[in-house]
Amino acid sequence: MTKPPFDNVKVRRAVAHAVDRENVVKVSQGLAIPAWSMIPPGFPGAVDDPKIKAIQRFDKKAALEQLKGTPFEGGKNWPKITLSMREEGLGSKPLAEAVQAVLLDSLNMKTDLEVLEQRVFRERLWKQDLQFVWIRWFMDYPDPHNEYFDTFYGKKTTGKRQAWANEAFDKELEAGRDTRDPKKRLEHYKKAEEIMQMDVGFVPVAWVVRFAAAKPWVKGIEKNTQGQNVIDGNIYVDMMRHIYIIERG
Repeated sequence: MTKPPFDNVKVRRAVAHAVDRENVVKVSQGLAIPAWSMIPPGFPGAVDDPKIKAIQRFDKKAALEQLKGTPFEGGKNWPKITLSMREEGLGSKPLAEAVQAVLLDSLNMKTDLEVLEQRVFRERLWKQDLQFVWIRWFMDYPDPHNEYFDTFYGKKTTGKRQAWANEAFDKELEAGRDTRDPKKRLEHYKKAEEIMQMDVGFVPVAWVVRFAAAKPWVKGIEKNTQGQNVIDGNIYVDMMRHIYIIERG
């Protein structure tokens, strides 16, 4: 967030309001749904608060209103803007291209998409050498500490993924880390989400949806709090230990 024009919070807020998530996820053909926060439904710390959902709601008029008083008022005078992403599957590129399209439509903001080899992307990300980043995040473990502290804590000395930092945000993360009261922990992380969205430390766009099929004689597949089957993946790498096959009738 230190590189123009995104060092201006009004520009960041304009971008947040310009993203039509409902249309963006259509390119995923059912493999992504619109996101309104860092943590998706069904996971600890998920936020389902209308007040927070409204902070970065899609609103073209509000997006252009944010540009008033900036050099980019009316969607004019944009500098060269490069949207950088790493080379990967999971439908990332079509989603990034859809974001480019809505930014052009809502803000007249033209962006060049830069797809980098993963090693190069990571090195430049650590150096905070990227102007505008499209990136996905898979949980390492299902706890808001991983989603917020490991990813956005501003006082990290190594492995920092972004230039954005906010003292009030960091204090909420520290309080959530240090308390043993589960209810208070989630309250601190919820406040952190609100602060990050207001200051536009990130713009949530989509949650990836994963599908799998299993024969009826395969048992032991775990379910989440919403009763949905959990698919083997990043934070469930040990699930194979619990699966078994029963005798077929």
